[in-house]
Amino acid sequence: MIVLGADVGGTSSRVALFRDGTERGRVEGPGGPMRAGEAERLASQLAALARQLLQRIKATRADTMVVGAAGAGRDLERDELQAAVARQRLAWRTIVTTDAELACAAAFGGGPGILLIAGTGSIALARGADGPLRRVGGLGWRMGDFGSGYWIGRRALEAVGAMHDGLGPVTHLAEALCTAARVPGIAGLVRWSVKATVAEVASLTPAVLDCAEDGDAVATALRDAAIEHLAELALAAGARHAPVALSGGLLSHNRSFRDRLTAALERGPGVSVLRRTIDPCRGAPVLAQESVAVSRTEREGD
Repeated sequence: MIVLGADVGGTSSRVALFRDGTERGRVEGPGGPMRAGEAERLASQLAALARQLLQRIKATRADTMVVGAAGAGRDLERDELQAAVARQRLAWRTIVTTDAELACAAAFGGGPGILLIAGTGSIALARGADGPLRRVGGLGWRMGDFGSGYWIGRRALEAVGAMHDGLGPVTHLAEALCTAARVPGIAGLVRWSVKATVAEVASLTPAVLDCAEDGDAVATALRDAAIEHLAELALAAGARHAPVALSGGLLSHNRSFRDRLTAALERGPGVSVLRRTIDPCRGAPVLAQESVAVSRTEREGD
C-alpha cells in the first residue's frame, strides 16, 4: 500500500511517502494553519510536494493520503480541506485530521499516552487505553498556546518594549530580536512587530533561547516560564498516569530546551518521558491502516 502523509504546521509542511510501511522519501515546504477559505491554497501547496514524491516512484496516485493540519480540528475546516485535497487526485482515499492527532498516532499507534506538542502553538493530547483523545490547550494564540514559539516570541518583544520605555530590565534581547527580524534598531522592530504574522513572531524564539543559553536574565526567565507552562499542559492531560512523548518544532530543533523540559516533567512523581523523537508523518500509515480496517468491518456488517 502506498501512503502519503502530510504534517501541516503553523510554519511549515512536511510530506512523506510510505510504501508498505517503509518511508521512500519526503519533502518540505511552506505551511500555515487551516482557516475557512484557505483550503485550496493549502491543498495546492501539498499537491506540489506530494507529486514530487509520486514521480520518484513513478506512480500517479497513492492508495491513501493522510493530512494532519493545524487548525483542522473543527468539522467546517476539516471538511473543506478534505474536499480540496481530494480534488487534487493525489490518492484514492483522503483522510484529514489535526496535526496533533497525526503526531499522536506516530507516538503511540492506538495505545495510551500523552503527547505534548510545542511549535508555533502548543497542545497536549491524552489517549486512553480505550482509544479516544482528550486535549488540553491548543486554543490558539489569543486564548492559549502557552509556552509555545509564539508565546516566547511575543513575550520577548514585550520585554524589549519595556526595556526601551524604562519599565523593565536591560536585556540583550533587543539586539538579538533586531538581528532575527532583520531590522535596524528598536524603531525598526516596532514597525516590524505590528505587521508580523504569528509564524514570524514565533520565528524569534531561537534567538530568545540563544540569549538564555548565554546567561541573559530576561531571556532565561522567559525560557523557564515557557517550560513551566508546557509541563503544566502535560500534567493536566494526565502525565502521571501514562508515558509522555514530545513533538513539535520547538522541541525538535532545540535539544537544550527539550532536555530542560524533560527534566522538569520527570521531577514530578510517576512521570516518564519517551526519549525518541516523534515524527508526525509516521502516523500516516497507522491511520491509513485503521481506516482500511474500519471500512472492511463496515462492509462485513452490511
